[in-house]
Amino acid sequence: MSAGWCTIESDPGVFTDLIEQIGTKGVEVRELWSLDDLDHIPGKLHGLIFLFKWRPEEDPRKTVNWEDVDIFFAKQVVNNACATQAILSVLMNASDLELGPILTAFKDFTWTLNPELKGLSIQNSEEIRTAHNSFSQQQSFALEDIAAKEDDDVFHFISYVPVKGRLYELDGLKAGPIDLGEITEIGWQKMASAVISERILRYTNAEIRFNLLAVVNSQLSVLTSRLEQLQSIENPSETVQAELSEVIERLAVENDIRAKWKIENLRRKHNYVPFVFHLLKILAEKNQLQPLVDRATEEAAKKAKTQARK
Repeated sequence: MSAGWCTIESDPGVFTDLIEQIGTKGVEVRELWSLDDLDHIPGKLHGLIFLFKWRPEEDPRKTVNWEDVDIFFAKQVVNNACATQAILSVLMNASDLELGPILTAFKDFTWTLNPELKGLSIQNSEEIRTAHNSFSQQQSFALEDIAAKEDDDVFHFISYVPVKGRLYELDGLKAGPIDLGEITEIGWQKMASAVISERILRYTNAEIRFNLLAVVNSQLSVLTSRLEQLQSIENPSETVQAELSEVIERLAVENDIRAKWKIENLRRKHNYVPFVFHLLKILAEKNQLQPLVDRATEEAAKKAKTQARK
């Protein structure tokens, strides 16, 4: 944990839960498995969040002065907060979202502040930090922080958002927003896809650890609203009945997704150490632990020999 902020997993269920915890409704995060998926996003796309392995490199692109553009941009002042900061970069710049009381008050307070003060405001927001840290893994032992080594892999989140006809890349490690140009007839999704693709190509073929997430309108909310509309129609036609059946089926799928997200998030937050400790204790009392350790050691040795021959 860095300055009171834990590391959280890049996962649509985690990010959607975090967004809902800070009071923003009607929006969710979906994972995109390829850049081609940008052409098949259901509903409105508010912004993209891209995760990649960070490395020091020269960026010839110039940033714009935050005072010259009507955009929310915050400097990253806490290492582990970059995921939440990327989410906020999308939410705070979306033109038609109900942010909820927490983010509305935060936006009103911070909008005229410079990027450094915006970053400090994120760091010092009790509500945002609490939502972020709700995904910290419970530990039964107090472990000292281990300093990162020079060759450790470091991953970073950035955002791509359309604002007033232009596309921006928002990276809290930069001095300001990067203006990627006026949005053309191909759409801002295609423009962002080209920029992301170019960044990926700068890595070796062996590097596959990238993650792309889309912030979209909640399909659960959209479908629920449409269901209510269809059910209110008197004497529905066959076309309406067919759509009603389709909406019900899609709602079932969305509810299954949300149920899986809930279970996965509960497992992320649960502390399994007492259970494991108790299980090992029982196995030891029944003289079953050492044979399991010996068998595992033998299998590991066999595996190592097999790999050495290859």
